[in-house]
Amino acid sequence: PALTPAARARLNEQNQARNRPAETWLDRSTYERCITRGIPVMPGAYNNNFQIVQSPGVVSITIEMIHESRIIPVDGRPHVSSGVQQWLGDSRGRWEGQTLVIETTNFSDKTSFRGSTDTLHLVERFTRLSPTQIKYEVTVDDPTVYAKPWTATLFMKKETKDQIYEFACHEGNEAMFGTLHGE
Repeated sequence: PALTPAARARLNEQNQARNRPAETWLDRSTYERCITRGIPVMPGAYNNNFQIVQSPGVVSITIEMIHESRIIPVDGRPHVSSGVQQWLGDSRGRWEGQTLVIETTNFSDKTSFRGSTDTLHLVERFTRLSPTQIKYEVTVDDPTVYAKPWTATLFMKKETKDQIYEFACHEGNEAMFGTLHGE
């Protein structure tokens, strides 16, 4: 998607920083530090499993990689105050027919999706197409980064009845010492 001039400059600066040796854990991404993969989650090389569970008033989405869980109210409550910012933002869901619509605001400036800022606004749509397939659409809107909102569509397929096990990744793991020592 087309970037704003400020976002292009910021991403260029970030790319230059990535080419410099890391001096502290703060020079590593929140993903590499096992804090958060962030949302929306786009497919990666492995551990792309999701578990979606609905109970009265909430939907829970657990993502295998980094073992993150989002608890999303679907009971009509409003978003928290705009002064409250969270790693994964503040999500609120609702049903539009067979589609679960999740709007997320209030992102922390410490997390980023492809250069996004704390003004990021996501609208995710999960539509069950069959007992084994879900259409996932996400609209990304961050006027400080993108020239206009954009949408991506993925199709999720139920491939396992197996349990999702803990992905044992945590900040401060032994790999960080080795990574910084190697730098």
